[in-house]
Amino acid sequence: MAIDATRLATELNDLRTVAAARLDDEPLPVGDAARSRLHEEISRLGLKAHIADLETNGYAVLEPGKARPLAFFDRLRETILRLAKIDASADLGPASGLGKTLFHLLPQDPIFEEALMAPAPLALVTYLLGYRAKLSQSTGLIKDRGADALALHADHSNKLPSPWPRMAQYCNVTWVTTDYTRENGAVCVWPGSHRFSRPVPPDLVMAHDHDEVKVLELPKGSVIVWHGSLWHGAVPRTADGERVTLVLPHVREHIQAQELYWATTTPAMIARNPARFATLMGLTCQNPWLQDGPMFFGRGGQALTGSQFE
Repeated sequence: MAIDATRLATELNDLRTVAAARLDDEPLPVGDAARSRLHEEISRLGLKAHIADLETNGYAVLEPGKARPLAFFDRLRETILRLAKIDASADLGPASGLGKTLFHLLPQDPIFEEALMAPAPLALVTYLLGYRAKLSQSTGLIKDRGADALALHADHSNKLPSPWPRMAQYCNVTWVTTDYTRENGAVCVWPGSHRFSRPVPPDLVMAHDHDEVKVLELPKGSVIVWHGSLWHGAVPRTADGERVTLVLPHVREHIQAQELYWATTTPAMIARNPARFATLMGLTCQNPWLQDGPMFFGRGGQALTGSQFE
């Protein structure tokens, strides 16, 4: 059965109209105004040291209490585990290094919107990708005892040809809802590798004990943000119990998101969030389109102009 592309495009344009109305009320900054606003956000949120870490190491860790209160992480973990019981098909097996993986979580519970819009992680995303960044995935990872190591890799791999640009095109935001220790299967990173601008060589993809690799042993309530070129992976989980994380990768506006958020976003989701949520959902991108072309999706059939596309 063929997809009704015309109906899909009409519904998408309706959502774009709702998004345009929200952004009329709360326009995103551009040019010098964007730089000034980001500088103010970084100062107000106490993120100057985290920006230095992003530049130097390719990743930054928001300590517990910086992104959301600790109780939020308990709710987040409980929500992911509840949804995992419903989706029995998500287990990729221990050999994947990922464990049970839940994709496209955002529309399944408003708590994921709260995580996405948390000011401190979003400011770091903005620093790396700009105010027009889009959400690319919303993924829950559940690793239990026996899960294998996740090979060292960079998120730019298989998305961009190398050598990669020094400016991030992709970044990852990982919410740590259970303590990260070596025994618990914590993420590991190669600090500074984002400056290499190339994929991990084949002889290093399982080099988790390399002298340059650092295991991030962090308490519950931490959030890790990293540059898309950073070499990273995860060590095996040997402890009992489960490691539960929420992963929210983002991309620049011109990069195709991995999940189709414009197809699952609702007007209610747009209404209950700041206007930037619509941009994160890809609803201010000009593409895709059908016979109506790229611009005819404003209110009353008028083209969107000005700051909507700067």
